[in-house]
Amino acid sequence: MTTEPERDPVEPDDVRTARAAIDAYRSRTDPPPEQPEVTGGARGTDDRVDDQVAECIAREAWDAVIAVTPPPPDPATDPGPAVEPPEVAERRAQAVAIVRGLRQLGYHLDESLLPGPDMAAG
Repeated sequence: MTTEPERDPVEPDDVRTARAAIDAYRSRTDPPPEQPEVTGGARGTDDRVDDQVAECIAREAWDAVIAVTPPPPDPATDPGPAVEPPEVAERRAQAVAIVRGLRQLGYHLDESLLPGPDMAAG
């Protein structure tokens, strides 16, 4: 398990983006305070997030990119270059920032979740 370091008021944008993604994930997955924590909870009483949860957060970010990515044009009917919609570019940049921020916070992510050369923002 990795303990999140104290928040630095001058931390990089990627780290702030990753922390926001962690907070959003926690707000969706943590049990209400009056209920005992169930197996698989994202956070315990010590306020830690493990690498597996960090991978879930990164995977959700990439899934959001895939969800808004239109299918590629058919070369038989549209031979022109494909133009990436602004929403896809924005989601991709956010996913890259989340992954980079999680890495800067010390989380170990599966290599398939890391930005690669074929990604516009990576």
